[in-house]
Amino acid sequence: MTRLFVLTAAATCVSVAAFAATEALMTDEPEVIEIRVSADELADCRETLREVGQMPAVTDGGSPILFDDTAELPQVACVVSEA
Repeated sequence: MTRLFVLTAAATCVSVAAFAATEALMTDEPEVIEIRVSADELADCRETLREVGQMPAVTDGGSPILFDDTAELPQVACVVSEA
């Protein structure tokens, strides 16, 4: 019985330590997705992003998101590619 208790306590400690390590290694910095376009397409890209940004946020099923959970979504930026 004591052995079971010790093994259970050890397993619990290991899982808590693993969870804490995972949380410590994760960064809260928002990800930035870059859309690479040519210089003449930059204005169109920015306009499209502006239009999409004005659309309401919806779930994968199409229903509106009732609370503001969009702060954790990655940011998107148009970048001129060197071609």
